[in-house]
Amino acid sequence: MTIQNKLSNSLSTVAWSKVGLIAYAPKPAPDDPARASKVYTSYIHCTDGEHWDIAKPQLLQDVNRIHDNAPIAHLSWSFFGVELACIDVNGRVSIFLHNGLLNHLTCVYQSPSPVDGIAAGIVGFKWLNMNKPVLLNNPATRQGDKQFHYGIHKVSPFGPWHPQANKQACIGVTRSGKLKFWYQLDVRYQEIAQDLETDLFPEDNYSLASFGSDRDNTLVLAVYSAARHILKLFRISIHWNVLATGGGNMPQSKQDPDWATIQVKRIYSNEIYCPKYKHAELTHLEVVSPTNHPESRLAVYAVHSSKKGSTIQKVEVVTLPIMLHSNFHALGLGRNPMPDDPTDIVQFQDYHDLNRILIGLSSLYADNIICCTYADGSVEMRQRLTFAETMSQFNPQSVLNLFDAGFGFPSAEPALEICISPNMVAFVLLNKAAELKLYYMRPILKVEDNDASSPIAAAIALRHTIACYSTMTCDDIVLIASVESLARPAEFQEAVLKQTHRAIGFSLDLSKDVQADKFLVLPSLQKLLCLQASLGTLSGWRRNPAGTMAWAAINLRLFSFALTFTLKATHQKQPGVGEGEVKGDTVTTFLGLARWCIDFLAYLNKDLFELGRNPDKFLKPDSLSLPLIMLLGAVPRLLIRYTLRGLRGLEQLIARNNSKGDSDPFTRLAYQQLDEILKAGPVQVGTFEKLVNDVDNFMRTNFQDPVERLGMEQSLFFNARIPVELHSVVHRIRAVYLQRIKPDVDIPTLYFYPTKWLGLEEKYHVEEAEGVEIDGLRKQIMKVHDRPAWRRCVRCGSIAAIEDSTKSYNKFPSMWTVAFQRNCICGSSWVRCSDPSLLK
Repeated sequence: MTIQNKLSNSLSTVAWSKVGLIAYAPKPAPDDPARASKVYTSYIHCTDGEHWDIAKPQLLQDVNRIHDNAPIAHLSWSFFGVELACIDVNGRVSIFLHNGLLNHLTCVYQSPSPVDGIAAGIVGFKWLNMNKPVLLNNPATRQGDKQFHYGIHKVSPFGPWHPQANKQACIGVTRSGKLKFWYQLDVRYQEIAQDLETDLFPEDNYSLASFGSDRDNTLVLAVYSAARHILKLFRISIHWNVLATGGGNMPQSKQDPDWATIQVKRIYSNEIYCPKYKHAELTHLEVVSPTNHPESRLAVYAVHSSKKGSTIQKVEVVTLPIMLHSNFHALGLGRNPMPDDPTDIVQFQDYHDLNRILIGLSSLYADNIICCTYADGSVEMRQRLTFAETMSQFNPQSVLNLFDAGFGFPSAEPALEICISPNMVAFVLLNKAAELKLYYMRPILKVEDNDASSPIAAAIALRHTIACYSTMTCDDIVLIASVESLARPAEFQEAVLKQTHRAIGFSLDLSKDVQADKFLVLPSLQKLLCLQASLGTLSGWRRNPAGTMAWAAINLRLFSFALTFTLKATHQKQPGVGEGEVKGDTVTTFLGLARWCIDFLAYLNKDLFELGRNPDKFLKPDSLSLPLIMLLGAVPRLLIRYTLRGLRGLEQLIARNNSKGDSDPFTRLAYQQLDEILKAGPVQVGTFEKLVNDVDNFMRTNFQDPVERLGMEQSLFFNARIPVELHSVVHRIRAVYLQRIKPDVDIPTLYFYPTKWLGLEEKYHVEEAEGVEIDGLRKQIMKVHDRPAWRRCVRCGSIAAIEDSTKSYNKFPSMWTVAFQRNCICGSSWVRCSDPSLLK
């Protein structure tokens, strides 16, 4: 990563993390020079269920104080996107940790104030890679009419990296040539420093620098001195000192300045000028690591700029081993053989003239893509090997990205800085007014093909799958899918859902031996349900049938997850905490979810009661009965079965507690409230469970063809339509319901039973109540106007109370709500919110 300490043209003051948080520092202005010392955060969010936008920027607290109001020169996120490094023009470094709410950052490290003035300013900075594979997608190739074949492969990033898997380390170089290295121990960071060169004069100070990883797990550092027009390259090795009995590469646990040592070797030093325009200024320097292709080499991209535009010059570093004859080692060196020292050869390659002024150059997609951003607001993706620009085209047979589906980045306004999203489908632009603007890929080619939707759906599925497997936010992908879904026929949404299921390897046609407990914790299940719920949500948070199906499944999955934690907590003792307090508070926290599930059963039975009265109404082609479809579909039926089993487990838990005479009053009250909720519904849990099991057995016995089953499951879950083949099952459901269920149902109570608050077909709603909302996590009433702030999901719009996660975990480590401190039930992120307009 390159940094320019020219405040008028900084390259790295906008950073977009993998978790979705965007950090930026405005450029100074004549009328407001102090604004450059502030850091703001923002993110993409859904505003009303249908439209997406970039959120109002929020000031990152403590940055001004920590950096003594010095202008910020560089912002950079770590590999996983949870640590943010803030660096000012004087070289002071602070690291903020994102933990919990997306827009809540806490400072975990701040370096001492530099004493060298401008000479201490950092001109190059890099977070070390993590020793974890990076996933890349293969092209999606068409097989058959509308089906595509998908595949992914793994590549290993090059080191160096921290010896502990979940710890971070970063490195920087100052203007005066001092190398600084920060590494994490437990949660603390330590710093070591050493000089790159001992003979560096003030006029030799570096103005640009960049780091890159090489195949031998060393770093290559490129520095440039503008005063002398000299480019220098260094090879840096980081050695971790570990305990002999430490059991692996673990740093020592006590403070020691020699935890890590750095070795530096200069491999090149010479003048560099623009190969075409002698007086062009070298404005950018970027070291790009080799790809996993065996012939790929580490490259340095030097960008020379003038009023006419920019020229990119490529320099490659070729490492050749020194091969010594075996007789040389036999000359008395047997006991201490001389190692073969590799030789680095620097080769200047071709250069490329650009007719625009470049403001940013970075490598993406495991260094296979070079991204160029320009002052006119345009963005180019270029192939690493050929430097050819990736152009928009329409390829109905094979797609690797959205460019192959006719998409491209739109025209944008002039920019001071541009930052690409981790998914490479959107970018944010910082303009002269210090405003952050969002742009995302859109179709720019007019395609006459009647089947244009299939390649687009396949391209979206590719990016969505990689984001899911790489634990990256996919809000920008969902944004594009939502926009296209609204602009295209209804079949497009179905195509996207089918392709994402196929790409991620998930089938709605569940196998006979599927284990419910393992099925519920599949990460892919949550990702796919969330995508379907988002595509099925309209303005005003109203949901179409497909969105309702997915949202019901998300909440049933939540109930099953929370029930597992609740039952575990009620059967274990916590040291230092009263057993009654733990059990009572655990059960109380679960009451809202229990009420939601009991009322959900009433929601299902309302349509089944109508089915008993008028079956023909439900068999018409245009009929719509979501409760009936949920019983017919394999995935929602499995979730309903698991929920019913959980409700019966709660009934047994209450019975066991009532049989004990030593329960404390707090616990007895909690169980009493739970018992009242379970008995308040108009439908008996055990009786209804028999109906669901009967449907499940009938479906598995009478439909054996996997192709036929998958088609029916997709029609049910994606279109909310009952295929003709399932009409016989509908008649069976009616017969069983009339015979076994209806006699035990409280019909008057069922008819007037309120279910709108469930939030299935629209946003959670409390009738005749002002200033009251439903906590989307606990399913309890929450008075938002009595709170200074609350949590809000950036995607589904759910709100929930803000909890002290540290306090909750220390007191109740098995409390199920602790697992949802960072993410909403839909899988997207919570943010701290206090804007009442977002409650509409």
